[in-house]
Amino acid sequence: MESKKSTFIMYPTDFLAAVHNFTKRETGELIIALCEFNLYEKISLKISNEVKDKFNVLQKIIDDNNAKYLEICEKRKVNAKQKVSKSKAKAKQTDSKALAKPLTDSPTENESDKEDESVNVLDNGSRERELQSVDNSEFVGAPTVKDVADYCSELGIPVDVMAFMAWHNERGWRYGKKYIALDWKTAVRKWYCKDAGISLADFEAGLTAGQNELGKGKVVQND
Repeated sequence: MESKKSTFIMYPTDFLAAVHNFTKRETGELIIALCEFNLYEKISLKISNEVKDKFNVLQKIIDDNNAKYLEICEKRKVNAKQKVSKSKAKAKQTDSKALAKPLTDSPTENESDKEDESVNVLDNGSRERELQSVDNSEFVGAPTVKDVADYCSELGIPVDVMAFMAWHNERGWRYGKKYIALDWKTAVRKWYCKDAGISLADFEAGLTAGQNELGKGKVVQND
């Protein structure tokens, strides 16, 4: 048998109202009859007059529901096509405006130079504010950026001074409960050792040895 369609629309309230007082067998026959007719347009089994009456009622409801569904589908197709057409028209209109836009709207060399200058001014201002934020410390004994930079230069060690200052300012120059601003030079050496992956003791020993050698050189020169 040739298939008509694989689905049909029927609401539970309509079906339950139809099979009220039906036996399970009659209910089963009605379901089979509806399914076969809507799939193949034929009914293979013999059904009683009572079942046939309910079948005719429900099939009329199914046909009406299917017709309404198809109508809704067609309206949705039309709406979808209209939306696509409007989108295409809007896109063409936008492209036309972009092509018709005069070239004088593009930034001139002077405007570009002004923008670059303003960016440079903002960058410089940001750097100054960043420097002030870490340099104007409110903590007693805390160094300035220049103090730390000079000390690192004296020791000959590379340290990110801005990061060092910002990190300690954020923590109130405290290591745990200990206030370390007054001993900031030790903090600098520890910071460097941590970044370099060496122990503070080894670094301190190297500094002491270097200072001793420097002292001997001064004594020889004096002699």
